[in-house]
Amino acid sequence: MGNTVVEKDRIMRLMEMTAEEVRPGYARIRMPLKDDFKNGMGFAHGGTIFSLADIAFGAAANEGAESFVVTLSTSIEYLRPGAVGPLSAEATLIRGGKHIQNYEVKVFDGNGELIARTMACGYQTKLK
Repeated sequence: MGNTVVEKDRIMRLMEMTAEEVRPGYARIRMPLKDDFKNGMGFAHGGTIFSLADIAFGAAANEGAESFVVTLSTSIEYLRPGAVGPLSAEATLIRGGKHIQNYEVKVFDGNGELIARTMACGYQTKLK
């Protein structure tokens, strides 16, 4: 089985993300807030925050799975600027159906402040 996201995802490596805790239906992923990951104002870039949330969702949804879970849709709310690193994201399964899974992902800055909320919907495929 394993976890395809944690073991093989190239964006995860490129952005220096690490899996702090991963179990079926839950993942906590951390990443540094390097200058390369900031916008022109010096805060965490929205794409950086979204990427972290997406990796956390993928890691949680694919942990121990015998097939892949792929994203159907994702919505994100940016609540405050991410000014202090490292950033962390916690993905939690809200509803797990036969094929459709819903996750809430919360993204925090280095002070523990909630900076973004994401709802992610995934589809469990037969591919693997």
